[in-house]
Amino acid sequence: MRYSGITERDRQEMLRVIGVESVEDLYRSVPQAVRMNRPLQVDGPLPEASLMRRLEEMKGPAPRVSLVGGGLYNHYVPAPVDSLAARSEWVTSYTPYQPELAQGTLVMYYEFQTYVCMLTGQELANGGMYDASTAMAEAVMMARRIRKKATDLYVSDAVHPEYRRVLDTYLQFQDDVKLHVLPVDPETGRTIVDIPTDVQRDALAIIVQSPNFFGVIEEGTAVADDAFVISVCTEAQSMALLDPLRADIAVGDMQSFGIPVQLGGPTAGFMAAKKEHVRQIPGRLVGKTKDRLGREAYCITLATREQFIRREKATSNICTSSGLMCLRASIYLSLLGKEGLQDVARQSARAAHAFCEALEEVGLKRVHDGSFFNEFVVDASARPQLWEALRASGFVMGIPLTRWWPDREHQYLVALTELHYPQIRDLIQEVKRHAHDS
Repeated sequence: MRYSGITERDRQEMLRVIGVESVEDLYRSVPQAVRMNRPLQVDGPLPEASLMRRLEEMKGPAPRVSLVGGGLYNHYVPAPVDSLAARSEWVTSYTPYQPELAQGTLVMYYEFQTYVCMLTGQELANGGMYDASTAMAEAVMMARRIRKKATDLYVSDAVHPEYRRVLDTYLQFQDDVKLHVLPVDPETGRTIVDIPTDVQRDALAIIVQSPNFFGVIEEGTAVADDAFVISVCTEAQSMALLDPLRADIAVGDMQSFGIPVQLGGPTAGFMAAKKEHVRQIPGRLVGKTKDRLGREAYCITLATREQFIRREKATSNICTSSGLMCLRASIYLSLLGKEGLQDVARQSARAAHAFCEALEEVGLKRVHDGSFFNEFVVDASARPQLWEALRASGFVMGIPLTRWWPDREHQYLVALTELHYPQIRDLIQEVKRHAHDS
């Protein structure tokens, strides 16, 4: 609900129109027995996220605990993101084809592109993609335009399985592309690039995700320096602390930045690349220029995927860039800044590492020993009833990996964020209590 402040004069005028003398008169029908005749007991001062959690707890039973990640992460969304993104000039805006009427929207896209470049270390970025899965598939199509004679595509088995399903759909109509899956080291959880350097050099692309689907941070050292690499990132918050992989095209999802999980979507994908590939990147690019009076102005400088311009030669048939979601990400990043983003990223990492250590104390071992950010796979074979017992109490401890790998029974993908950091001790105690009972 939007808050609208009023003055005492406003209050008196409202009471006059209603026909009562005081605010107390409005509550005469409410029995005294159910009224709270004392100030609301709220601990404070509190950070906004802690205050909202406290108010939720006061409303009734404690909200469900969810340690689910796997591409969608429950990060805190600051109140200004909702407030600003809901303004009518954003909600009713369309693609900014007429720059003289859409300078605000164009500035937002320009800032979004700038943030993506800063996070990925790339030279240019487009004005957003539909989501990470289609961004990855579109990056492969972009690689085909750049590397016309190459046919062998190598994809890590640690890339999000649902992203790979989207890619499989795209490749159904690309008969000359040969897909090869790179295995994962069962100990480290990192991708094994066991192909000769010259084969890598001649490949269409090598796709690696970091942190990968199992939460492990990929090193990328086994990938040849002159191989064409597509890097993928689902947990965008990790980019605040981790060095980006060397890549010719970087894609991923901005959902971690001010976009709620909201039943799986919509989110906002991103794509960034080297400047030499600007003509092959799908989507629109917004640039800064000057108008005829010499004032700073913004406009769409390149739109290679637009069917109304390129028709059958368009670089993509997906016309949406999830503009409102790009807006939310841009507002979020503007609010937090570099230091703020790094701070919440550290909280996510600390919560995840503390929780992982606590699980080991009750016999639940981490499956891989490679470094991780805020997500990891745990083997609960020693306590096979624990996951169901926790779920029955409203505590969802990750995603069962049998959803994609039937042989990974009792293995769960667990993710924690800055929202779990203030309550990590309580979460650990809850798990230990159920572990001892099971």
